[in-house]
Amino acid sequence: METQDRALENVLVTRKDRVAVVTMNRPDKLNAMSPDLIRDLIEALGELAEDDTVRAVVLTGAGRAFSAGGDIEQDIAPLAEMGATDFETYMQQSPKLYKLLINAGKPVIGALNGHVVGGGLDLAVACDFRIAADDAQLGLVFVKMGLAADVSLYLLPRLIGLSRAKRLALTGQIVKAAEAEQMGLVDEVVPADELMKSAEAFAQKLAAGPAAIGITKQIINQSLRMDLDAFMEYKVQRQYQLFHTEDHREAVRAWVEKRKPVFTGR
Repeated sequence: METQDRALENVLVTRKDRVAVVTMNRPDKLNAMSPDLIRDLIEALGELAEDDTVRAVVLTGAGRAFSAGGDIEQDIAPLAEMGATDFETYMQQSPKLYKLLINAGKPVIGALNGHVVGGGLDLAVACDFRIAADDAQLGLVFVKMGLAADVSLYLLPRLIGLSRAKRLALTGQIVKAAEAEQMGLVDEVVPADELMKSAEAFAQKLAAGPAAIGITKQIINQSLRMDLDAFMEYKVQRQYQLFHTEDHREAVRAWVEKRKPVFTGR
């Protein structure tokens, strides 16, 4: 059963079983990033990060676009008029948003429709997985505005390699969904009318898994900041935690009883 449990000014949150769908809801502006949209995303994603009943999240955009980047009037033009202190204060909001996606102890799937450019692509690459509609177009267009991209400059080299990341960032090239899949920028391309069905089905599959899914995500993320010795020590700590979960005990019981385990995420 699907329920809409949160309706912020610019974001809708619906839940179905253990999956939450977060929809950017500025369709008339192609879900361009504005201060209010960023604020609402931070609020919605922050609540979901703390909600243990939600075990996977889908992020998408209403209407014809996932997100067409920064809103020129509300997000980009005002920044040039700010002093250094106000500029830094404003720019601290975006890292909060990206970190909520990256550090969430549950998988996040980006369901990418239409334009996925600029700040929209920053959001997409901060998700764990990206499923794109076959009519999606993706690109880092910051350079065409005389600017540099945001978190994509950190994540894209790790995702698609250094040369391809530079190609997107330095040229502002727009790539179609099929090419994005070929370079590893998206994981799967589906017909536009099947996008949400595919993204939600994948999210439900992940949500039905054990607590180990969220913890494994965190282990992988942490490994990128560690040398091998530090990683192995950290991995032992997290594995100890997993051995004492209800899900591990359920998996052992199910194996002995020759049945499929029923995980609760605990």
